[in-house]
Amino acid sequence: MRLSEFSEGIATLPAGEYRGGKSSLYVPTKFKPDSIQKLPGGSGFMYTVGPGQFGTDIEIWDPQGPDYVNASQKPVRKPTEQDSEYNERVEDWNRANKKALNTPGQLVGKLSITPHESFPLPNAVQVDTITVDEDYRGQGIAKALYGIVLTIMKRPLVAGELQTPGGRRNWVSLAGIPGVVMKGYVGFEKYELAPNTPSQNKQAERNIDTLMGQLGGDYIGQTPSGRPFFAFDVKPNTTGKELEAYVKTKMSKVYGDTYFYSGLYATWSGA
Repeated sequence: MRLSEFSEGIATLPAGEYRGGKSSLYVPTKFKPDSIQKLPGGSGFMYTVGPGQFGTDIEIWDPQGPDYVNASQKPVRKPTEQDSEYNERVEDWNRANKKALNTPGQLVGKLSITPHESFPLPNAVQVDTITVDEDYRGQGIAKALYGIVLTIMKRPLVAGELQTPGGRRNWVSLAGIPGVVMKGYVGFEKYELAPNTPSQNKQAERNIDTLMGQLGGDYIGQTPSGRPFFAFDVKPNTTGKELEAYVKTKMSKVYGDTYFYSGLYATWSGA
């Protein structure tokens, strides 16, 4: 990616590419009792944090969810129903709902995160997938999932490389939570700032002066391979639906042919 293309550095995934929703929310086989916690905020929802397929899954549950309540209602025997017929219906009900009834409620939202070992902040994780039951959208479930990572787990959260339009709006919403610090990041190849040859020293000095002096970038560290990363302020753009770097225009003019790595990340600065 080149700086002339700089926005958030996150490609937009068409809404139809990943629908998510109820059909994508698979109930885990079992839970540890001590992993079930009340979701802060008084919603009555519960949340769990546990191992996922590639990293960690954060899940939100509604103890009063209709799917969960319906699953807990044992079939009622019909007046003319024979014992064998009724017992067969009960067995079917047990098989279909055994897994669901071992949960704290109806699964209404899930965020999967993976370790981001190439990001310079310690213990950083990256969004893999996030989905919310269609019946629960618009209730702040996605914000709550992100909030668990930031405010409870206290892990730096890096946006996924691909986001649906809804995912981008979620990050705008996340930026409005008191105590959450949202930043854009840019990572350069090591030679752009620490050249291997004397002839490149002057250009490297100009790059550093522009990044830190003119554009106000803050150095946040480097990857194991030595790639330096800088953080920049971000703000909602004119549509209010995406985040846009303050320095986008200046950077594209100064570094039109420089390769870079960019995106969004959030950290928790609250108590």
